[in-house]
Amino acid sequence: MMKEIKNRLELLELDLKNLEKTLKNEGPYGTTEDWLHVLHKSRKIEEFAITQLALLKYRERQDHSG
Repeated sequence: MMKEIKNRLELLELDLKNLEKTLKNEGPYGTTEDWLHVLHKSRKIEEFAITQLALLKYRERQDHSG
């Protein structure tokens, strides 16, 4: 599962690099609502990653204390 997530993130990174090139050449596009949606989704991804890191840290502490 982690490998699949990493692959998806790498593809997203490539898409973002291509989008950045396009925006530099053509200027911004999309609506405010479109970009708010992107921002909301990226925050959800960040929150998920933070939660997973917290769980891993908690497990490590449990493993070391037990």
